[in-house]
Amino acid sequence: MHEWEYRIIDLANLSPNTTELNLLEGAGKDGWELVAITTNNIAYLKRPLAKRRSTSSRGSGLSG
Repeated sequence: MHEWEYRIIDLANLSPNTTELNLLEGAGKDGWELVAITTNNIAYLKRPLAKRRSTSSRGSGLSG
């Protein structure tokens, strides 16, 4: 089963040089998938969470 990370974008408060489509297209290129846009122009996005390395493997040569 996938684990997800989520992002919220307030489309009502964009910089003057940015359009909603440009912002959403850029997010899509970063792997974000649009889930919903609410009536108050909040966009909810998700993307698969990258698997984290196990911290239980001490002595593996990895610092951390």
